Amino acid sequence: MLNAEKITCYCFNKDCAASIYNDTTCLSIQVPLEVALSRTLNCIECGAELLSPLLIEIKKDILNLIKDDQRHSVAIIDDDIIFHETVKIILKDNWLNASFYMNPEPVYNALYTNRNKHAEIPNIIFLDLDMPLMDGWEFLDLFNNLHRSLVKPVSIYIISNSVDPADQKRIKAYPFVKSFISKPLTRHFLGKINEEVSRNAAGLELKPASNW
Repeated sequence: MLNAEKITCYCFNKDCAASIYNDTTCLSIQVPLEVALSRTLNCIECGAELLSPLLIEIKKDILNLIKDDQRHSVAIIDDDIIFHETVKIILKDNWLNASFYMNPEPVYNALYTNRNKHAEIPNIIFLDLDMPLMDGWEFLDLFNNLHRSLVKPVSIYIISNSVDPADQKRIKAYPFVKSFISKPLTRHFLGKINEEVSRNAAGLELKPASNW
């Protein structure tokens, strides 16, 4: 269950009388965070999308993460279709090189088949742990035997609802896993990912995020 924290969304259309830019008539609405992430809310005056400053910052951080589309391709592995839609809504048409999967098996098969093809291997994988067919742990074990033969490094970020400290401790056994991120996505962790991707692009060694 996603966190029930509420956030305030505003109309950012400068031409709308209900916009945040017109303080006396500003239209705002408070909604649970999971609602704001999983559906588009529209201004009743002009029809523009209602956004919160938090969502705007999250979008900026993710766009910065994948700004070099040729170098930073992303695979999302999660059996939660709402999570897929959340990411798509946040990014709209800007996520230019992301692939979405409901289970890890086709990702592993593609990595194995294309292990010598630079362009076919994602730079980043967001991986859920709890999935019915092949779970995240099975994928990590398979990837552990494969990653050294890949033509380029792949960074894995665990995206999970789990709050079990044992899971976070177990994850540390996999050196290619860069961080354990609790759902929903937060600006703090996206910032950490962006720092590490930038470091990797500069040819420096990737290390686990400091929140560990």
